[in-house]
Order: sequence, then C-alpha cells, then structure tokens
Amino acid sequence: KFYKWQVMPELILMCEQKEYVCTAITVNMYRRYAEIMERNESDSIQDALEANTRILMDVFGARQREIEQAEPEEVLTAAKEIHFMMQDVITPKFLELNPGHSEQIQKEKSAFDEYDEENGYNEESSTESIWKICKENVDRVVKICIRLMKNSYQQCMESDIIRLLEHAAFEIQTANEDRR
Repeated sequence: KFYKWQVMPELILMCEQKEYVCTAITVNMYRRYAEIMERNESDSIQDALEANTRILMDVFGARQREIEQAEPEEVLTAAKEIHFMMQDVITPKFLELNPGHSEQIQKEKSAFDEYDEENGYNEESSTESIWKICKENVDRVVKICIRLMKNSYQQCMESDIIRLLEHAAFEIQTANEDRR
C-alpha cells in the first residue's frame, strides 16, 4: 500500500546489462499512459503485451528491442508497478481536486439499457470513458498550471504529476478557506 506521506518508490527495469530507473511520473508520462490504456480495448494477450511495452518505453525511455529482449519477469514486474502507480496512486489524486464530491457518480439505469446494449446503441464503454476523462483532467490541470503558476506547457508536462496534483489540491482547499 502506498501512503500519502511516502515518496514515490523507484521503478526499475533491467534490460540485459542496462538498468533503467524512474523516480517520478511526469504529467506527460501519465497522459501517454491514459492514451495507451484508452486505445487498449482488446482482451488479446498480444495487445496487452504491446501496450505494456509502449508504457515501459514511455516511462523508462527504453527502446522496444531492449524491452523485448529483457527477462519476462522483469518486464511484467515493472509493468505491474507502473500500473499500480498510475491507477492506485495518481488517478485517485484527481478526486482530491474535488473535495466533497469524491464519491462515484452513479448512472441511472433505464428500462432500455439492456436493449440499447444488445443493439449497439451504447457508444462508449465505461473503461474507455475512464481513460478519456483522465486525459481531459490532465489537460485541465495543465491549463491551470500554465495560468496560475505561470509555467510553460513544456514545464507542466515535465512536472512530477503527484507533486503537481498535491499542489493543485492545496490551492483549491485554501481558495475555499479564503472564501469563508
């Protein structure tokens, strides 16, 4: 389990004789992760391996050939650690940006939902929309970072996303306190 007070653990990928280390997830890495996850709708093991390879390339800066030649256990361990950081640590931080409304939004069931699903009228799947929302949220945080912190787009994209989200949550919290 990862606690708020902990610093992000080092993520390590061993590719033959070369060790890749990631000590921070940037905004750009998270956004690319969300893009890859949104496109990875397949249940195919091959598609999952290709998605994991692209994610490892983005996070570690390794080349595809190096990842493909690495020990499978190393690749799967690194991919699992990245998925944990992205899904269980970073994504929930977006909920902290909306204090008091962090509960899940529940969609009302309709009598026609089953019929619509059977006939292909439901255009978006829940998984796809989650990653689309994550990308949109990243874009909003980047816009806020540019406007309020006077950072360039590149500075925002290279920022540690955990620290940026914590700072944004602090700013929102103190803005609400200032109104009182």
